[in-house]
Amino acid sequence: MKDRQWVAWCVAAMAVVGSFNAIAASAPAPATQSAVAGDVALHATLLERARVVAASGQPLDLLVASRLVLPSELPAQPAASTSPGQSDAWLDEAIRLGSDQPTIARAAVTRCLGGGNCDIPAAIQTLQARESDEVVAQLLLWQLHVAKGDAEAATQTWARATQATRHVDDYAEGVALMDRATRGGQWSAPPAGSFQGKPVDGETSRSIAVFALAAASWMPGLVDAQRQCPTNAVAERRQQCRQLFTTMANSSSTVVVSLGIARMIDLSDGPAERQNWEARKRELTWLSTRSVELLSGGPNDASRVSLGDYLQWVGEAGELPATRRLLASNDIAAQPPTGWEPPRITQ
Repeated sequence: MKDRQWVAWCVAAMAVVGSFNAIAASAPAPATQSAVAGDVALHATLLERARVVAASGQPLDLLVASRLVLPSELPAQPAASTSPGQSDAWLDEAIRLGSDQPTIARAAVTRCLGGGNCDIPAAIQTLQARESDEVVAQLLLWQLHVAKGDAEAATQTWARATQATRHVDDYAEGVALMDRATRGGQWSAPPAGSFQGKPVDGETSRSIAVFALAAASWMPGLVDAQRQCPTNAVAERRQQCRQLFTTMANSSSTVVVSLGIARMIDLSDGPAERQNWEARKRELTWLSTRSVELLSGGPNDASRVSLGDYLQWVGEAGELPATRRLLASNDIAAQPPTGWEPPRITQ
């Protein structure tokens, strides 16, 4: 299942960089399942927490529980106490009870697009009626209509996506949900006891898991949206794409803003506008680079802010506001200094 692959990929990525915003600079290579499967204690704790959360019977809690249990359901994870379909069962119940909630409605459509149950009329209705001005919801519905081969509905939904005025930071939303569900209690350090030679305590291990689990449910399909907006787009399609990616560039998600800026550089109307977008790209790269350096804790970049505090900021305000606050707390300017150049990415 696609969600399980994302969990494996993201847990390893979080172990290295400490924050998902590193993806804005460069995406790490996919992780092997063995990189994730070793931390049996953490998976057991997540599973137990998932059961406690699900016991409330509330739709959003059931959604959170379904995500918490995913690492224990990885094929390589020897967790005999786990029912293989528990995550799906909790998600089914969340969708049945709570499809009037946009977060759950988006999860329902996402699972359908990944090959899961597509009998979700209430979820679709929620996104059509209540989220008609929101980019993520409309892009999900667009993908759904494309998958069904309904060209007319796909065209209409694409138009709504490009006219939407807001872009929900579903990553930060996921961080907030996972943080609340896992806060407190005893969390063990990973088996090796360190990442990149640094000791990692139980709370840091929890924070890494929260970031990874939030990333695992991050909105799919942004690449598909980019394909609809080639650099040679003209007329109405070009204008639609400019509106869509401008809205994305004003999100609070580092990855979404990065994609929006990159496409707007390509779709700029003249050198002056392109220069403005290039300046925004440079600022975003500075924020991402410095935050990763702080959170990964290099010898010259020890942060005054714990990963747990940064985690809470992301959930409360969104990723980019949290990143700016992180830099400010370490007396680092939000704007790159004169002459600063982004680091070269080596393969």
